[in-house]
Amino acid sequence: MAPASSHREYQWICNFVRGSCLLLLLLVSNLILCQGQENYPPYCQNQPGNCQIPLQSLFNRATTVANYNLRLAGEVFYKFDEQYGQRINSESKVVNCHTSSITTPNTKAETINTEDKILFKLVISLLQSWDEPLRQAVTELANLKGASPALWTKAQEIKEKAKVLLEGVEVIQKRIHPGVKNELYPVWSEQSSLTAHDENVRQVAFYKLFHCLHKDSSKISTYLQILKCRLTSCETQ
Repeated sequence: MAPASSHREYQWICNFVRGSCLLLLLLVSNLILCQGQENYPPYCQNQPGNCQIPLQSLFNRATTVANYNLRLAGEVFYKFDEQYGQRINSESKVVNCHTSSITTPNTKAETINTEDKILFKLVISLLQSWDEPLRQAVTELANLKGASPALWTKAQEIKEKAKVLLEGVEVIQKRIHPGVKNELYPVWSEQSSLTAHDENVRQVAFYKLFHCLHKDSSKISTYLQILKCRLTSCETQ
C-alpha cells in the first residue's frame, strides 16, 4: 500500500478536480480515478516501495489553478473598477497592499535568480495572507450596493481555489524541501473599512483589496511557473 504522503498528494488532486467545473474536461480521467474503490493512488497500484505521484502532475495542477485564479482576479478587479472606479478619487486609488511587507523580487531577472526555497515560501506566505481578506470580501460583497451576483460568484471561486492551491503547494514543497519552516505571513487589518456604514469607504476598501489581489495573484502564478520549469518541465503533460 502507498505511504500516507502519496495518498495526501492524490487526495489533493481529487479535491482539485471535484472543485473545478471549468477544468473538468481537461481532467476527466483523474476524476474517474478519484471515484474508485481504492484508498491509494492508482499511480501506486501494484508498485512496491515508496511510490509517489509524478512531480510534473502536481505542478501541472498547481499552475493551472494559479493561472485560473489570476484570470478571475483580473476580471473581478476590472469589473469592479468599471462599475465603481469613477466614484473613487485618484488619491484613494494609491494602494499599499497588506502584503507589501513580504519582500519579493522586483524584476523578472531577480525572480529567475531567486532560490527554490524562497519562491516556495513566498507563494505560501502570499496565499496564507489572503485567506482572511477573501473570506471577508465574499461576506461583505453581498451587502455592497449595486454589486452584481457574478462579482460575488467569482470572488467566492477565488477563495475556494486559493485554499486548494495552498494545500497543493505545501504538498509539493514537502516533496522537494522536507522539513522547511515557512515564514509568518502579514495580517490583514482592513476589515473595519469593508464593514463601514459609509458606502464610499467600503467601495475604496474593495477597490484596494481587488487591486492587491490581482497583483499578488500574478506573483503567485509567475513564481509557480518558474518553479515548474526549473524542477520539472515547462510543458503541460
